[in-house]
Amino acid sequence: MNEVTRIHLGRQPFNVSVKAHEELKNYLAAIKKQVADKDVLDEVELRMAELLIERGIKGDKVVLEADVDYLKEQLGDPGDFKEGSDDMPHTAGSSDLVQKRLFRDTDNAMLAGVAAGLGNYFGIEAVWIRIIFAIGTIAWGGGILIYIILWLVVPEAKTSSEKLQMRGKPVNVDSLKEVVNRADIKGAAQRANSTVAPAINTFFRIVLKIIGVGFILSGLMAIFGLIATKSYMMAHHGQLLQDNLFPVGTNERVLLDLGLVLAAMVGLFVVLFGVSFFRRRWPIKGWITGVLLGIFFIGLAVSIALAADVYPNVRDRYNANTHTVSRTVQPFTSVNATGYGLDFEYDYSATYSISLNYYGNPDTSTIKTTVVNNVLQINAQSFDWQRHCDMLCVPDTYNMVVRVYSPTQPQINYTGNSSKFMMMGPSQHFYYRY
Repeated sequence: MNEVTRIHLGRQPFNVSVKAHEELKNYLAAIKKQVADKDVLDEVELRMAELLIERGIKGDKVVLEADVDYLKEQLGDPGDFKEGSDDMPHTAGSSDLVQKRLFRDTDNAMLAGVAAGLGNYFGIEAVWIRIIFAIGTIAWGGGILIYIILWLVVPEAKTSSEKLQMRGKPVNVDSLKEVVNRADIKGAAQRANSTVAPAINTFFRIVLKIIGVGFILSGLMAIFGLIATKSYMMAHHGQLLQDNLFPVGTNERVLLDLGLVLAAMVGLFVVLFGVSFFRRRWPIKGWITGVLLGIFFIGLAVSIALAADVYPNVRDRYNANTHTVSRTVQPFTSVNATGYGLDFEYDYSATYSISLNYYGNPDTSTIKTTVVNNVLQINAQSFDWQRHCDMLCVPDTYNMVVRVYSPTQPQINYTGNSSKFMMMGPSQHFYYRY
């Protein structure tokens, strides 16, 4: 039975057989003779830990001699990587034909490293990826959404081996040494070898900050607006609208309060997203974000269920405030209409009449209808079409519709601020709004 000892590689604990431990110590000692830089040695140990975990060795599993041979195969013979050597042999573990992996490149990031990571993966300058995101955002608004999704699902390249895999380079002693030697250089824009890229990167950096300010201000204004809405309701005994349309019952109050909370959470996420444009990383911990998203979606599901229950009651109360008054008039062949704030419609009927369809309680006596010389005169110049409410009005007008009925379509003459005229199909109905 093999004796087992406990060691740490890259701050990861492993159980190693005594023989494998001895072989591993000799291998690390040989690397140390060739590479004196402690940072490189740390990266080598970290890569060893990653390879062992990828091989399924974790927990109580034991590292055996065959596993150490696997590490040597992947990292290469340390004797082949002497300081200053220009003639580097290509072992099985140091082949240039390494499959790239997609990571976020935060070292070269403007925000979260999505564009820089995609640039590494496809082998193009990150600035062109940023331009594509910008065009997508301006053209159809999807650029930001795609960026956020990639931000959430694509992992960050944290270790040196991940950074090498991101660029499709072999993860061996020589390449790890190269990464460590470059680690003190910050930012893709500072390393750009193109004469155009620095200017474009600077432009996008400024644009990102402007967008970030816009998101922060939008989110804060939304939150303040929601606070004002709740304060308004508290000052009006829990009512929101003039006609007691909403809220009235317990379900409606719960729905409104839940809707305000969900809207406030959206505003909070908008603010956090704006802050991330400045900090270049998500400003709160991932688990907190996950909890908030979980609460949001649970609240959204409950809101949808409550809305399905509340809607019929709100609709019935609205319909109860909608009225129709009919007036019979003498025969006419044309119509002269004057006034503002009304909709005019025509419909076929065997008799001559008009109807007034409206919401609320307007003074309909101010709408005069007379027939003189076969001309129907509709005078609404004295009609006050706006509702003057003590509370919030929805709708804010009486939605007055004057419908004209006659056997034949009359000639229509309008006086007022004309805004729309529309024929209503084969029956030659018309719709006109002052």
